[in-house]
Amino acid sequence: MLQRDRLLFGTALMSRVYISARCKISHLSRSVFMAAAVLGTTQIAIAGPTVDQLSDCLVKATTAADKTTVLQWTFTALAAHPDLKGFSSVTAEQKNQLDQKLAQVLQRVIVEQCSTQTKAVIQAEGIQAVGEAFQQLGQSAGEDIVKDPAVRQQLQGTLRYIDLNKLVTTFLTPDIWNKLGVLREE
Repeated sequence: MLQRDRLLFGTALMSRVYISARCKISHLSRSVFMAAAVLGTTQIAIAGPTVDQLSDCLVKATTAADKTTVLQWTFTALAAHPDLKGFSSVTAEQKNQLDQKLAQVLQRVIVEQCSTQTKAVIQAEGIQAVGEAFQQLGQSAGEDIVKDPAVRQQLQGTLRYIDLNKLVTTFLTPDIWNKLGVLREE
């Protein structure tokens, strides 16, 4: 009787852990796919403290309209790639307008609002590090865009075609099960 109770408890616990893990992996999958979709073109760099300070200033200095301009320009720039061209109907005039709008935003935040931090980055780490500081702004704008329900729905649409059971069984190794409190032999 005691062994049967342990088995039932273990099965119930495993089921809860499995469901919890599956939900977490599902959430993780969504996050990974969203991040890859939105930020897949950015280069991750290890920044120094001056770059971090400039990044923070850029994020704080940009308005919602500025972030929209950054996203629209990024979309247009990516749409110029031969593999993506067929998915966009951006005109040359729209591209030109976005180039001008982005230039205005960049000049305002770098020269007027974050000039002290920009100077510090150039002196400490060189001009290329200014570009690295914009990664956080791009990430912030990307996070804002994935909050839109239509964008979230599109990004989550991929999950219909991913075998979540395979993800769970692949990544929930006996060692991880044991760390979750479910003892399993390897």
